[in-house]
Amino acid sequence: MPARPPVLIATCWTTAGDVRPDRADNLGRFALAERIDAAARAGYRGFGFWLGDLLAWRESGRDYATLRRLLGDAGIETVELEFLSDWHASGERRSRSDAARTALFEAADALGARHLKVMPPFLPDDLTGSALSEEFAALCDDARRHRLAIGLEMLPFSRLPNLPSALAMVEAADAANGGLLIDIWHVMRSGGSVDDVSTIPANHIVSIELCDALLAVAGTLGEDTMCRRRLCGEGEFDVRGFIAALERTGYQGPFGVEILADDFRKLTLDEACHRSFDTTAVQLDVAALGQPIERPQALPS
Repeated sequence: MPARPPVLIATCWTTAGDVRPDRADNLGRFALAERIDAAARAGYRGFGFWLGDLLAWRESGRDYATLRRLLGDAGIETVELEFLSDWHASGERRSRSDAARTALFEAADALGARHLKVMPPFLPDDLTGSALSEEFAALCDDARRHRLAIGLEMLPFSRLPNLPSALAMVEAADAANGGLLIDIWHVMRSGGSVDDVSTIPANHIVSIELCDALLAVAGTLGEDTMCRRRLCGEGEFDVRGFIAALERTGYQGPFGVEILADDFRKLTLDEACHRSFDTTAVQLDVAALGQPIERPQALPS
């Protein structure tokens, strides 16, 4: 029997419309119900939520039980939440982060989320070394009570700027439900190669994100990541080689599709969902798009 295709997650920005995550007004431009429906009709069986959109949903007087029914009716199996920053900080930054943590854990419980994306430290005085890994381990321990995995996203403009540094931190934390969320864009922009992911133990990979881009950075790194990404197969990254390297690790989890690009944001919701899914499915050799998709790996209890 042929293997079933992997779960593809429509990450929150892929369905958000004409909005950027680095702007103050970063709520999705389409209603969540419409976004879930459009993603499912395109073939996605995973869906990503931005905390701001979830809080807006609640503030409008609607509950998470309604949102979970929408997910179930659409056939969405895997839920991703993003993101949590400053989980390692102190003072006012930590207070804001702890409030966001509480809200995200509440959403995780209600929606049955699989994993939460978390940001690495950015500032020169932020924690490093054993102090940072201890905070990560504590975060993972909190998340374990909610049956939630924690995926640290390595970012080349952070204090964990490449795969070796990010992997060393999560290995030191040694949390069964903690690991890396690896985005091909960040791997390439950190100076790495697609083959680098083949050295990451599968048990330290929480999720993967795919997109494409030109090999040369256009403008600043910030502009490049927010405005210049491309659909899979429409740039110069070796997306298939990246996937092949992951296969050598034994990774069997989901693949998020994250397209941050000015031209992509102008598409209609249906166009964004169908084009992002179809171009990614080709790279993964997913032919039978209508077949049931295998559920992701079980999370540690």
